[in-house]
Amino acid sequence: MSELNSVLMVDDDETTIFLNKIFLQNLTPELEVNTADNGEEALDFLRAHLDDPGFGNCLLVLDIEMPIMDGWQFLEAYEKEFSDAQKEKVLLAVLSIHSTDEVKKRALKYASVKECLLKPLSDDQFRKVINRHFPNFLAEKQD
Repeated sequence: MSELNSVLMVDDDETTIFLNKIFLQNLTPELEVNTADNGEEALDFLRAHLDDPGFGNCLLVLDIEMPIMDGWQFLEAYEKEFSDAQKEKVLLAVLSIHSTDEVKKRALKYASVKECLLKPLSDDQFRKVINRHFPNFLAEKQD
């Protein structure tokens, strides 16, 4: 992945969503930020957008603990439903308030999970993830 086109934040905590949007907009104001309250809404969003050629690459920040469909249920459905080509457009980062090795080990069992992040996020954490996976993205924005 070279270019980042959008972010999908999947979390039921409105404060977390609000703060993360501010952090992302401080890094790059023109980045499209979408939200979903639970895994089911996130799957619906991906179903509607992943096959759109204009959608591009997406950073998906997935909270683990949510009502309706939690992060683990989302990951199960995501792995089964989407093709490898579709999943190549998504950088999946799991987000948890628990910093246990158990959560990290379980998350990284899913081939699609590339990052495990700890709540609360900061603009510095977003910068590190974006620089690690989209190395030219923020550099281009600062020129």
